Amino acid sequence: MTKKPKQAEARYTVILDNCGNPDRGQDPSRRLPGTVRKAVPVEDFAAASKACRDYIEENDLGGGNWTGGAIRENGQLVGKVGYNGTIWPPGEFAVGMKPLWPEPKEEETKPKDPLEWETAQVDTPYGPILIGGCFRIGNVKSVEGKFSVDGQHYEFMTNATFEETGLKEIQNHNLLRNGVYSDTVASPKKVQDAVRAAVAAWASVRANIALIVRNEIKDKKKSIQHVERQISGYERQLAKAREELASHHAQIEALEEKASHLGSHS
Repeated sequence: MTKKPKQAEARYTVILDNCGNPDRGQDPSRRLPGTVRKAVPVEDFAAASKACRDYIEENDLGGGNWTGGAIRENGQLVGKVGYNGTIWPPGEFAVGMKPLWPEPKEEETKPKDPLEWETAQVDTPYGPILIGGCFRIGNVKSVEGKFSVDGQHYEFMTNATFEETGLKEIQNHNLLRNGVYSDTVASPKKVQDAVRAAVAAWASVRANIALIVRNEIKDKKKSIQHVERQISGYERQLAKAREELASHHAQIEALEEKASHLGSHS
C-alpha cells in the first residue's frame, strides 16, 4: 500500500481581511460585499504571503482595502504581510527596517553610478548629518542611527536651497522617533537652529559649494538622459504610425483596384 505523503504542519496563522476604501466611495467600517475574514493556517512565510496575495486578487482589493496580513505563532504576532506580499517585522515601519520575507539578498557589487549625487558629512551637537543635492533641490538628513536629542534616537530628512554664495534656505523638519515614520514629533527650535547653523557654515566654504555644482552637472545629465529616452519613445511611436499609414495606403490601393475590377464586370 502506498503511503500518502506527510503534510507539513502549520506553524503559523495568517489573517485575511479587508475594509471599504473611502477614496473609492466605500464604507471603511465594513468589509466589501461578498467577502469574509479568514484565519488561514500556513507552514511558512512564503505560504502566508501567497495566501494574502491570492485573497487580494480574488477579491480585487486595492491597497486601501487591505487590513489583513497579521501572522501569529502560538498567539504571538511575528510578522505582517504587506499589500505586495512582502512580510515585515511587527510594529510600525521605520527607517532602515528590513523585510522578514523575502530575506534581503546580499547586495551584489555594482559599479558606482557616475551620476549619483555626492554628499558631505557634517557634525552637529546632536549627531552627524549628510548634505547633498543640487541647486534645484538640496537635501539634508541625519546619518542613520547616529542622531539623538536628549538621549532619544531620531531620524530626519529635509530640503534645502543653495546659491553659489552659500545656503539660501532650509525647510523646517520633524523628527521620527526611533526612525518610525508614524511616530513624528516637532523638532525643537534648538535642533532646527543647530542643523541650520551647521549647513550654513558648511555652505559658506566655496570648496563645499563646488560639491553642489558637481551635483548640478549630474542633475542636468540625468535630465538629458530623460529627454533622450522620451525622444527614443516618440521615434518608436512615429515609426509605428508611419507603418500604419503605409498599411492604410496599401489597403486603399488594393480596394480601389478591386473596385475597378468589379466595376469592369458590371
